[in-house]
Amino acid sequence: MIAFMSDWGYDSYYVGVAKAVIRSITKEEIIDITHNIDHFNIRMGAHILLRASIDFPKDTIFLCVVDPSVGTSRKAIAMRTKNGMTFVGPDNGLFTFVAEKYGVHEIRELDNKKYYYGHSTTFHGRDIFAAVAAHLANGLELSRVGSLLMNYEVLRYRKSHIKGNSIIGEVAFYDHFGNMETNIPEQLLKAVNPNEGEKILIKYGKNEFGATFGKTYFDVRPGEILVHIDSSGFIEIAVNEGSAKSLIKAREGELIEIVPNKME
Repeated sequence: MIAFMSDWGYDSYYVGVAKAVIRSITKEEIIDITHNIDHFNIRMGAHILLRASIDFPKDTIFLCVVDPSVGTSRKAIAMRTKNGMTFVGPDNGLFTFVAEKYGVHEIRELDNKKYYYGHSTTFHGRDIFAAVAAHLANGLELSRVGSLLMNYEVLRYRKSHIKGNSIIGEVAFYDHFGNMETNIPEQLLKAVNPNEGEKILIKYGKNEFGATFGKTYFDVRPGEILVHIDSSGFIEIAVNEGSAKSLIKAREGELIEIVPNKME
């Protein structure tokens, strides 16, 4: 199985062309994760890739193209993690979080041009990544795609943690509804153990927002803020029938503080 993610947009013919190249090499199933990663947003792509990977079989080949520096000296790589998954794409930090979660088994630079489809300097998604992913899905040994690498690019970010009675984390990205996805795993929220319906304080910079801890969006009234654990096991901040992005206005990568029991 090949899982395909990009920032190309569903209205782009690039998606169809890349799939055509894959089909010319393999008959393995292709599943679209999304092609609506914000343009050039490597951080968003890295977070969504982690969340999506959790629900895929361990032998999945992930074709990942968020590549603003295509054609430059950045490397094209295939990374195999210790759980057996393989990630094919640019070496620009896109694999930061899956590498951290699953551990890295082997990384290869895609410098064996035998497995390329073409030689465009601006469409590596088709000519290198899609083609190599298809060959790997057909059973090609990872060692044959290119030279062994000992390191890879990672994104700079701040790990979530508990500080006193607060949970500190980063804004990971915003989804289609404007829900704020964070990098705070549910284990940290369970460590401070808020009760359902408990009031929560959300702090961003000098701003403070009242919220409620709950399980569903309808645990609060329309326009009110909900803190809950999303379907991927991370803390999400949402506004019932509204947008946390528009209300809180925190940018991706910025710090958020969540304080249970702060408000009475």
